[in-house]
Amino acid sequence: MNKSEIVTVLSELNKITGMRISLHGADYKEIAAYPERALPFCEQVHKIVGEHALCAECDRLACGRALGSHGSYIYKCRYGLTEAVSPLYNFGTLTGFLMMGQCAESDGAARDACNSLPILLSENRLSELYGAIPIVPYDMLSSYVKIMTICAQYLTLSNALPSEKPTTAELAERYIHGRLSEKFSIGDICRSLGCSKSTLFTAFRQRYGTTVNAYITEARLQLSKKLLTEGKSVGEVASLSGFTDQSYFSKVFSAKYGISPSEFRAEAREQNA
Repeated sequence: MNKSEIVTVLSELNKITGMRISLHGADYKEIAAYPERALPFCEQVHKIVGEHALCAECDRLACGRALGSHGSYIYKCRYGLTEAVSPLYNFGTLTGFLMMGQCAESDGAARDACNSLPILLSENRLSELYGAIPIVPYDMLSSYVKIMTICAQYLTLSNALPSEKPTTAELAERYIHGRLSEKFSIGDICRSLGCSKSTLFTAFRQRYGTTVNAYITEARLQLSKKLLTEGKSVGEVASLSGFTDQSYFSKVFSAKYGISPSEFRAEAREQNA
C-alpha cells in the first residue's frame, strides 16, 4: 500500500467522523494525515512556546496506554478535547499508530477549550476556533473508535507500514512511557523484554545517549509538568508521575527546573487565568 492509498483510507474515515485522522510510525512521527493541516485550534496552541512539545508528550503517553490495553484508547488533550489512538501491528510487532481527533463532546466543551488558551484573542478569532471543532457526543465517538479500529486492522493487514523489528532500546522506551504512573524497576523492564541488564544499559545509551534511570526520571518530570499545568495538586502529580514520595519529587523537580512544583503550578495558573 502506497501513501496515496493510505491517504484515501484516512479521507474516508474523515468523511465518516468529521475529524482529522493521522497515521504515525512506531517512533510516533506523523506519516500521513487527512486533512493535512491540523485543527485551527491546535495550530493556535502550537504557536504558544512549549505547548507543541507538551501536546506531543500527551499523545505519546496515550500511545503508551493504548499499547498497555492492547486496543484503542480514548483520552483528553491538555485543553479538554477528545482524541483516540489505535496501535497497528504486523505479526505481533508494533508498526505504528492510527490517531483520530480532536473533537468536543458539546459546544460548551469546545468553547471552554478555546477560552482556556493562555493568550488573548479577539472574540471573532475565538468564535472561529471553536466553530471549527467537531462536536461529537461520547456514544457516537465510541462508534467512531470502533470503525477506526477496523481501519487500523485493515492497514495492518495491507502492510501499510513496514514491519521493522524495534530495537531493545525502543522496546524499553515504549515500556517506560506506557507505565510512567506505575512503580517498576529495571528488572521489570528486562523481564518484559527478555534481556539482561547489561544488554539493556548498552543498547539504551547507544540509542538515547543517556542511562535508563535518567531517561525514566526525565520522562516522569515531563509528565509532572503537564499535570501541574492542569491544576492538579503536588501530591497527586507526584503519584501520577510515578514518584512514590512527594518530598523526593519536589526535590528532583526543583533541582531540574530551579523552581518548586507548587511555584510552577502557581505560575501556570496565572498564565492560564
